Amino acid sequence: MDRKFAIAVLLILILACALAYVALIKPKVQGYVINKQVEAQGIVVKAIMNQVNAQGYVQLFDGNNSIILVKYVPPADQQQPAQ
Repeated sequence: MDRKFAIAVLLILILACALAYVALIKPKVQGYVINKQVEAQGIVVKAIMNQVNAQGYVQLFDGNNSIILVKYVPPADQQQPAQ
């Protein structure tokens, strides 16, 4: 009888740990990862903007493809559209 009780308690503990992981720990870890990804995205965009401001352009590569981002300066003689 004691062996069955010990197995039942162990099984309950394992299920409780699994439930705690799914309900509490996993969402916190995913939230942390998402926050860090958003933070990294902001850092990368700022770095690209700084390079465009410094050099006037930046070239991004993706395997065989490349994209060149150029700083746009609107002509001074154009008027703003009326609203």
